[in-house]
Amino acid sequence: MKKTLLFFTVFLFFGFLVAEDVKTGEYDFGDVTVTLFEEREPEPEPEKEPEPEPVEPVPEIREKPKFFYIQPALGFGTGVSGYRVTAALDAGFLVGSTEVANFYVGLDFDFRAGMVALLLKDSKEFAVQANGVFDFAVANPELKNVDLWISLGFDLIYGGKYHEEDFQDPSFYYVQAWGIGLDFVFTNNIILKAGIDGFLGIIPDLTLLVGYRF
Repeated sequence: MKKTLLFFTVFLFFGFLVAEDVKTGEYDFGDVTVTLFEEREPEPEPEKEPEPEPVEPVPEIREKPKFFYIQPALGFGTGVSGYRVTAALDAGFLVGSTEVANFYVGLDFDFRAGMVALLLKDSKEFAVQANGVFDFAVANPELKNVDLWISLGFDLIYGGKYHEEDFQDPSFYYVQAWGIGLDFVFTNNIILKAGIDGFLGIIPDLTLLVGYRF
């Protein structure tokens, strides 16, 4: 009888749970102890942070190369020639362009005076040369381009030659002319031209000039 009464008590108790919420804890029904636990809703999973969208690299905007440039410069030459004042005028036309460099061809006019050398006296030169330029862009806040130039042509000279311990009367003659060097083009278009010219068409002579590229 006691077990039957206990069964009905437990049965009514669980029926009561269906009808309303019951506090959690332990309930003692004589021979049986019932422990109720609060049913918890599963905790929501933490939201995943959205993955950042891949940032496409911004393409480097390169300055469009000039189709034509003209570049006057003034400086000096030194070496076996002694010392000479040099005025130069370069002009170039764009003939090709790649991701690495622009290619120019043009003319290089050089006027040199005040030469004091072992073989010449008070000479004046006028060199006319064909010019090839490889124009490389550089990533520098002050420097815009570095150009490798190569020139070849002829050099018209007026001066007296040393002959038998004396200088002959000045006269005109010409020799081959050549040169190679670098142009450093700054962002304000000021250029520093450094190179080697062929003195008397053969002997290397240092040249250094400052100018402006239009």
